[in-house]
Amino acid sequence: MGPDGHTCSLFPGHVLLNESALWVASISDSPKPPPKRITLTYPVVNNAAAVAFVATGESKAPLMRHMLGVEVQTPPLPAARVLPTAGQVHWFIDEAAAAKL
Repeated sequence: MGPDGHTCSLFPGHVLLNESALWVASISDSPKPPPKRITLTYPVVNNAAAVAFVATGESKAPLMRHMLGVEVQTPPLPAARVLPTAGQVHWFIDEAAAAKL
């Protein structure tokens, strides 16, 4: 998970957050370098058997509150929209990222 809550190359406020047909999409206007990328989309990620997230450092602590449902953010962070229909989400976080839970 990125510092803005993005996952894959699915960034907050980006049009690709609403992609429902393509499994893989190109992005040419990424808000983070590099600007040109290829990303998996939610239809693929949410059909995975297992999804693993890594979050480390103090800067991730506020985001983890949203990711684990302690606080609600509207709109949800892109990473929070990863909800596998028949799979599991696994979090690997360090003590600093867990500090506000």
